[in-house]
Amino acid sequence: MKIALNEIWNFLKMVNTKEQGWSYALCAGEVKVDALSTETMLALKDDDQYDTELLPSIFTFREILWQPDVFTEASMSIPSLRILQAFCEETCVELEEKGGTVNNIYIPLIKGVGVCCGKAMKSLEKDKADVKKILGDLRTCVFPIIKFFIYHPKNRQDYFQDAQNRLNYAVKIMLTQFYGRYTELEDPFWKVSFKKTKPKKDVESKPEEQ
Repeated sequence: MKIALNEIWNFLKMVNTKEQGWSYALCAGEVKVDALSTETMLALKDDDQYDTELLPSIFTFREILWQPDVFTEASMSIPSLRILQAFCEETCVELEEKGGTVNNIYIPLIKGVGVCCGKAMKSLEKDKADVKKILGDLRTCVFPIIKFFIYHPKNRQDYFQDAQNRLNYAVKIMLTQFYGRYTELEDPFWKVSFKKTKPKKDVESKPEEQ
């Protein structure tokens, strides 16, 4: 079943979280994080180690993702994309070194932002690159990933509000100036499945042959 990003926490309150067989998958655009257990989901909700500076680092402070008037030429856009891509790669290395099931959710998402940046840079390096179209595609690409981090349950309220305002602004500009279409914007969501596990039967011991 498909469950909206924030509705998953209400869902977890309703189900028997100790029951085996539940499986969760996060779908954020082109990024999929599969085979998450109930324990991992609860750890995500209560992740006290979550770095609240991550959201401004990958979105709020990155004007390339929401500012329409500054980045009008490829030569002005590529350096910002290269810096963001490098930050994503470095952050993923740090999270991999720390380990942990919750970090295994963040890593592919952050890598996804880096991949979107890489695609945009390749397109901008071509002759007669359509900067507006390319940046519009970039923002469409990162939209579901950024939205996940904006609505992270451990986010700071001021960071949440600031990032949400900038995302709304980016969407408005993208639709009016960057050839975007609202139907192209994908909200992240959870795919929940349940497979009932059969209890293991006790193996009867056979008498030893004489």
